[in-house]
Amino acid sequence: MIGMAKACSGGGSLLNYIMNDRKGYELFRNNLCGLNPKEIIEEMSIIQDLNHRAKNKTLSLVLSPSIDDAHKLSNSELKTMIVEFMKELGINADNHQILAFVHTEKTHKHIHIYCGRLNMETGKMVNDHFIGKKAQWAAHRIASRRNLISAKQIMINKIKANQNEGFTIPKSTKDEIYNKHLKAIERQYNSLEEYFQVMKIMGVEVQPSINKQGLIQGYRFVNVATKESFKASEVNRKINLKDIVGKPIIETNQKPKIKFRHGR
Repeated sequence: MIGMAKACSGGGSLLNYIMNDRKGYELFRNNLCGLNPKEIIEEMSIIQDLNHRAKNKTLSLVLSPSIDDAHKLSNSELKTMIVEFMKELGINADNHQILAFVHTEKTHKHIHIYCGRLNMETGKMVNDHFIGKKAQWAAHRIASRRNLISAKQIMINKIKANQNEGFTIPKSTKDEIYNKHLKAIERQYNSLEEYFQVMKIMGVEVQPSINKQGLIQGYRFVNVATKESFKASEVNRKINLKDIVGKPIIETNQKPKIKFRHGR
């Protein structure tokens, strides 16, 4: 299981991506009655505008069980896990505006949670300090309590195994990103966007570097939790994204068609 969280400004693009019936279905909501993204944003703004100081008043959360676990979990269990997940992050689901939507269009089923940071009872904002790291450990603890597969535990087990075999523990963010890349490319992809989504679920954004001609000349890897950013070659010179889908990543005769959407 993987947990992700970040504070953001929210808005239509993110909510349109989340509330897409072609991607999945709504799991549950609290303190919201809007029928579409526009109505929900207007509804949340009434509460969010009570705080004039905060800039990012929305939380974008993702809880992603392993592929095997996701098939076994009922909607009731998923809802309970989300409430536990938010509680671990200091969020009382009853006192916040929340929308949870399950995405099933990919093999890896996962849940997106759109949540207002303002506690409607106390008027206080949820502390977003290191919330990305907190989300990773929250997902690990929930998985441990429920005997589910935890991404953190898999990493811990690999580190212990490497220690026993005489390898050194990864000491940098670059090592962590490269290990996630190696994990991601264990499966086959029809497009780079599928690879980007898997990396995003694991806490790494892959961003294109565009030259003056508007062409993709390379990629940067951004650790979502720490915001550290590196060129692909800086992470590891063995990274070659063109091999993922078996075609060059730079098309010299046309501009790139890859589009990125917030929240993926």
